[in-house]
Amino acid sequence: MKVIDVTGMICNGMWTFGSLFPRPSIVPNSGFCPGFGEYYYTAFEGFHAQVGTYIETPAHFYGLDKEEYLMEKIPVEKLYEMRCSILKVDMDVSDPTVQKPITLDMLLKAAEGCEIKEGDCILVSTGWEQHWMDDANFYDHSPYFTYDAMQWIIKQRPAMLATDTPSWECQTNPGGVFEGFYEANILMMVPVANMAEVTAKNAKITALPIKAKGCSASPCRVVIIED
Repeated sequence: MKVIDVTGMICNGMWTFGSLFPRPSIVPNSGFCPGFGEYYYTAFEGFHAQVGTYIETPAHFYGLDKEEYLMEKIPVEKLYEMRCSILKVDMDVSDPTVQKPITLDMLLKAAEGCEIKEGDCILVSTGWEQHWMDDANFYDHSPYFTYDAMQWIIKQRPAMLATDTPSWECQTNPGGVFEGFYEANILMMVPVANMAEVTAKNAKITALPIKAKGCSASPCRVVIIED
């Protein structure tokens, strides 16, 4: 058994959602407590539910009043050793200033030799993780799904869709991929990292979110288990 950590590192200087969400910052600090002495701690400033690698529910799209979609409603056993189908898409992402599409043909080719079952976590990897520290481009120029590609994924009836990309939509000419995705009640997990260490087509994946109430998303620690 091989356990591979595919969680992206939360650190200063990493990618962010630009002006959409607060910018996270990790700040070392210290204080003094009588009877203990000087102590040290770390402050997470600008921390929010979609920092680093995170799970997102349809509540992000429909609103937090949809209680059935909140993070605390997801049974933890559903996120433990979920069957995972891994699709490594062949695309050149060396230039972070160019946003490229993930097409249906790319997915079909990547799915060769992979047995996708209903209820899987489908994980699509493009190599985009290499730009994790490029805040200017990681979100805005993330590879995106074409409409046909997303419809194919939805038809596989996965429980979760994970990618190493933080955005699934074309920034200049949106194709409308999100409505059908959220209607299908599929969990989102983005962006994963360290996928070069993963060699299996099918494996298991565990993603453990922070236990917080009233959230549509949560940062999580994610590992892939190869038999």
